[in-house]
Amino acid sequence: MSAISSPRRTRLRYQPMLAALGTAFVVAALASPAQAAENETAKNGAASCTGKLDTSLHSARSGSADVIVVGHPGSSAAAAAAVSTAGGYVIGQEPMIDGVRASVPNMRIAQLACSSAVLSVSPNRVVHFQSNDQNGDQNSDPVHGAATGSDFVRATGASSMWKSGNKGAVGVAVIDTGISPMNDVAGRVVYGPDLSGEGTIIDSYGHGTVMGSIIGGNGHDSAAAPGGPITGMAPDSKLISVKVAGRNGATDVSTVLQAMHWVSAYQKQFDIRVLNLSWGTPSTQSPTLDPLDYAVERLWRQGIVVVVAAGNAGPGPQTILKPADDPLVITAGAYDDGGTAGSSGDSMPEWSSVGPTAAGYAKPDLVAPGRTLIAQRSYGSQVERDNPSALIAPSYIKGSGTSEAAAVTSGAVALLLAARPHLTPDQVKHILTTAAKPLATTPATAQGAGRLTLRDSDDLRAGRRTQQEPVAGGMGSLEASRGGRHVQVDCGDDGTVDVIVGEITANCQPWTGSSWTGSSWTGSSWTGSSWTGSSWTGSSWTGSSWTGGVWTGSSWTGSSWTGSSWTGSSWTGSSWTGSSWTGSSWTTEEWNSKSGHTGFLTAWWGDEPARGMYIPGETSR
Repeated sequence: MSAISSPRRTRLRYQPMLAALGTAFVVAALASPAQAAENETAKNGAASCTGKLDTSLHSARSGSADVIVVGHPGSSAAAAAAVSTAGGYVIGQEPMIDGVRASVPNMRIAQLACSSAVLSVSPNRVVHFQSNDQNGDQNSDPVHGAATGSDFVRATGASSMWKSGNKGAVGVAVIDTGISPMNDVAGRVVYGPDLSGEGTIIDSYGHGTVMGSIIGGNGHDSAAAPGGPITGMAPDSKLISVKVAGRNGATDVSTVLQAMHWVSAYQKQFDIRVLNLSWGTPSTQSPTLDPLDYAVERLWRQGIVVVVAAGNAGPGPQTILKPADDPLVITAGAYDDGGTAGSSGDSMPEWSSVGPTAAGYAKPDLVAPGRTLIAQRSYGSQVERDNPSALIAPSYIKGSGTSEAAAVTSGAVALLLAARPHLTPDQVKHILTTAAKPLATTPATAQGAGRLTLRDSDDLRAGRRTQQEPVAGGMGSLEASRGGRHVQVDCGDDGTVDVIVGEITANCQPWTGSSWTGSSWTGSSWTGSSWTGSSWTGSSWTGSSWTGGVWTGSSWTGSSWTGSSWTGSSWTGSSWTGSSWTGSSWTTEEWNSKSGHTGFLTAWWGDEPARGMYIPGETSR
């Protein structure tokens, strides 16, 4: 291994520790708009383009349509050219979506949608957010009639809590691949540090945006949909995005620990009551030692309800991932709600991870809807590019996994805390597990207490003596916490790729448990006054303002975290950005049919797993 005393450019090739599906996103050059459209159609067939096209545009054959055409980031000119090739003309530019408003012949709209320059085509229509329908309809909660087009919102009874005006107005932190500023979450996302090194708030992989939408999407882009808007669980929640992975969805345990430390330090400033972790590692290190377990327990004791995805590695026992194996946190498995608000069609998928944990703890704690959920996607992301058949116009995607189930649960916690802000994390867990409805004939090792439900949760007593005892000391091995997943970094900028193995971090610095388990996790010891107040919000959080010397020196971390190991030039300027983060320099891990483990825990995108993908109990398309 090359010297680690002065790390430079991080040219990463991943054998990812926390890996997701897909490779780095690279915008392909277009030979010509017409040729691109023809090639795309020939390659994928017209059926693969339907996910880009709003359903209301499928049937018309005569006349022209006034449409909104969404292009790839920075490629609005290519989208305009695709409109021209399809026989239409541009009415106006739409810079916020890198697209255009256009008039296009109805019989040529399918051709436009099949262009590789186009992400989606939808009617230009007046949008009004659909408010609660007190009279009820076919898509209303059967008890209280609050309108939503999201099956999982109705199935969990979340919409029953909306009647009183409670839509979960608390802070929910999401440590993931980022949350793109899509319409359904616009104005409600606080952008924390980008620890992925990409230097952007955009979710270029596409996983975190889906989780944010499930938690707090308000249905803006689907407000006029016949079945009701596609909403999340808590449409008034504030989402705090802490980005730990970039274009290929891979990161290291050391980076995730840093993200948790940031959440701890800024809990009060951003009213963080919930933390969603839709990822995991296959580590079996004891929770009494593991640093990930220590971190989630510390946040829990600080008053943050931590919700973690159980994993997609069922149906065998002891397949719960870390840190879902921690006894304190809420561990969410997945069930299939059958696309209904009732329980008659509910079933348990085989792929949801099963307890007990390797240490013998009873997990999961409960199960939440996690099969074929619809949520907003990140335009131009790798997930979007790899799964065209999973796309739903104008801006949604369908996915399955315990990632989705954890996000549903986090949204439910936000609603509960907004209604009863005095509750402690232990009391929240007690209420949700007490209210849960078991699935008949399904063992507790697979479903825990049963299906998540918020109906009648207000009537359940929290229990004054409800208190769990922490077990984690945090003095275990960083390497063991990785569970055999490693990143590769050019630590010395000498052209030699070094596998990050052992007790060193992803930025090539030594790691010791005692250097970060001290009592001072908050305030100026982590960052200093330069990182507080308005400087954490708005435009100052984007672009070049995130790079340079502002990330260095004692004001950044202080010895209470890791001392100099988390500061210095390795965190500044071009060392974490630029071409080294794109293209072939990244490698990824596809679904492993033997281990079943992926880092960001979406099992698959679309109605069914892709051809050749083996997922227990599912038939691939």
